[in-house]
Amino acid sequence: MFHFREPRMAVLAGLDVVERAPATGLPAAHVGIHTGPVIAQDGDVYGRTVNLAARIASYAHAGQVVASEDTVHRSGRNDALRFQPLGPIELEGVAKPLPLYQAFSIPEPDPNA
Repeated sequence: MFHFREPRMAVLAGLDVVERAPATGLPAAHVGIHTGPVIAQDGDVYGRTVNLAARIASYAHAGQVVASEDTVHRSGRNDALRFQPLGPIELEGVAKPLPLYQAFSIPEPDPNA
């Protein structure tokens, strides 16, 4: 688990992890991201935001970065990111379906092309 102050940075880091994990011999990663307040204590974080991020991560498949709607809205407009809606998804332990999005990075144009 990682904690970021900026949702956009969390998404970019998640995309980096799922892209690089197989190349380093690690199993394919899957990442779930939710944005909101956390309780920090003794070097760890707790609370509803952490629980939702864990539920979203459980939903994500290998190689996916899945984010909550709050994360998408707070990531701001960005040329490096794209989000594809997955729809309202039922997550274990969550009262009502949560709109989720798969994150994608947009490659930078090749200046030599």
